[in-house]
Amino acid sequence: MELLALKSKLFRKYLYKEILFKLNRWTISSFFIGFLIFLPIGLVILHIGSFTANWKHITDTVLITYSINSIVLVLATVLFSCVFGISSAWVVTNYKFPGHKIFRWALVLPLAIPTYIAAYAYFDILDLFNPFLIWLRSSFGLNTMQLANDMLVYLMTALIMGSVLYPYVYLLARASFESQGGHFINVGRSLGHSGKSIFWKVVLPLSRPAIVAGISLVAMETLSDYGAVKHFGIQTFTYGIFRTWLGMGDLTSALRLAVILLGFTLSILYLEKKIRSEARYGDKSTKSLSYKRNYLKGKKYIFALTVCILPFTFGFIIPVSRMLYWAWLSKNYLIELNTFQLTFNTLTIALLASISTVVLSILLGFSSKYFKSSIVQSSNRFASLGYSTPGAVIAMGALILVGYVSSAFNIIISGTMLLLIFAYIVRFLAVAYQPIISGFEKNCDELNDASKTLGVSPVYSLVKINLPLIKNTLIAAGLLVFIDATKELPLTLILRPFNYETLATATFDLSNQAQIIESSIPSLFIIFLTVIPIIYLNRRIGEGR
Repeated sequence: MELLALKSKLFRKYLYKEILFKLNRWTISSFFIGFLIFLPIGLVILHIGSFTANWKHITDTVLITYSINSIVLVLATVLFSCVFGISSAWVVTNYKFPGHKIFRWALVLPLAIPTYIAAYAYFDILDLFNPFLIWLRSSFGLNTMQLANDMLVYLMTALIMGSVLYPYVYLLARASFESQGGHFINVGRSLGHSGKSIFWKVVLPLSRPAIVAGISLVAMETLSDYGAVKHFGIQTFTYGIFRTWLGMGDLTSALRLAVILLGFTLSILYLEKKIRSEARYGDKSTKSLSYKRNYLKGKKYIFALTVCILPFTFGFIIPVSRMLYWAWLSKNYLIELNTFQLTFNTLTIALLASISTVVLSILLGFSSKYFKSSIVQSSNRFASLGYSTPGAVIAMGALILVGYVSSAFNIIISGTMLLLIFAYIVRFLAVAYQPIISGFEKNCDELNDASKTLGVSPVYSLVKINLPLIKNTLIAAGLLVFIDATKELPLTLILRPFNYETLATATFDLSNQAQIIESSIPSLFIIFLTVIPIIYLNRRIGEGR
C-alpha cells in the first residue's frame, strides 16, 4: 500500500510538473494566436444565416452550374498540370541532353505568372477558332456551335491555368524522383526492364504521395481563382460569391456559397491525406543511390526537348513576351498609371505580411516543438487551414470578425491596412509554418531537449540556438509568403483600404475595363517582383540546402 501511495504521489508530482511546463505564457499565447487566425474561417461556417429569396433563386438556377463548372475546371486543370509537371520532371531528372540543366530551373518560372495575368495574355486566343465556330453554325446549327464554344472556353482556360500551375506538381515530382528513384531504377535496369516500364510500374507509384500533394495545391488554386474565370466568363463558386455579394448585395447567400466552396477544398485535403496515408511503400534508405542517366540524342532528344519546351513556352515565354510587347506599346501609361506607387504599395503590404507571418510561425512552431503541447499542435493545424481556403472566403470571415470587434470596442478596423495584413496572415500562415516547423524538427529537437536539461530559458534557446540553425529556412519561408502575397487578388479586392491599389488590383481593374494592353505594365512588375525570389528558392532547392 505504501509503495502504491508513493507511486501515486510521484505520478501526481510528475503530472503537476508537466502541466506547469506545458501550460505557460508561450503555449497559452500560441493557442490564442492559432485560434484567432482560424476564427475568420470558423465564422464563415457558423454565420450561414437564414434563407433568403436570392438563395432560393440561386439554388433553382445557378447552384448546379457553379458546382459542375468548378469540378470540370479543376479536373481539366489538374490533368494539364500533371501532364506538364510529371513528364518534364521525369525528363530533367533521369536523362541528360543539351539544355537539361537550364530546364531544371526554367520550368519553375511559370510560378511567377498569376493565373489572371496568364488569362489576360491569352485574351484573344479564342478568336482563332471563330472560322471553325462559324462553320459549325452554318453546318449543324446554333446549338452545336454554342456547345463547341463552351467546350473550347473550358479547354483553353484549363490549359492556360495548367500551364502556370504545373510547377507545383513538377517540383514535388522532381524531388520525389531524385530522392526515391535511384535504388529501384538500378534494380529495374538490372532485371532488363525498359525506362517506360520502370516509370509506370516503379517510380510513379513510389512518387504518388508527392504528386498527389502537388495535385491538391493545383486544385485549391483553381478553386480559389477569380481573375481568370471572370475574364473567360466561367461561373465557378468564386465567381458566384463575388456576383452574389457585390452584385446582388446578398451577404447571406454569398456566405452559403462560401461554405459550399470551403467544403470542396476540405474534401480535397481529406482525399489527399487519405491517399498519402495509404502509400505504404517507398525507398526507406537514408541516402538515395545515384544511377547513370542516359544521354539522349536524335529523336529521343527532340522528344525530351519538346516535353520541356511546351510547358515553359505556354506558361512563361508567351505571357511574358506578349506583356513586354504590350508594355512597349503603352509605355506612355507608365507614369499615368502611377506604377511606381502601385509597386511601393505592393512591396509594403507583401513585406509586412511576410514578416508578420514568419514571426507568428516561429512562435507557433517553437511552442509546439519545445513544449510538445498537443493543444498547441491542434490549434496550429486549424490555423494552417487558411492556405486551403479561397481568399474570398477568408475576406468574408475577416469582415464578420471586425464587425464584432467594432461593435464591442467601438473602433473601425474594416478598410484598413491592419485588416488586410491580418487576412494575409490567415491565408498564408501554412506557407511559412510548414517549412519552419520542419526546420525545428530537423535541426533543433535534440538541442532543445539538452537545453531544457541544463535549465536554459526558452527565450535563450529560441534566440541563441534555434533561430541561427534555421535562418535559411526563415528566409525561404518569408520569400514564399512574399510571392503569394504579391500575386493575391480576390482577398485584396475585397479588403483593400479605400483608394489603395496594388499591382494585382490595378491589373484586374484595367482588364475589367477592356484595357488589356495597358494592364501589361503592372502585370510585368508583378512578374519581376516574384521571378527573382522564385529563381533564388529553386537554386537553393537544387543545391539541397
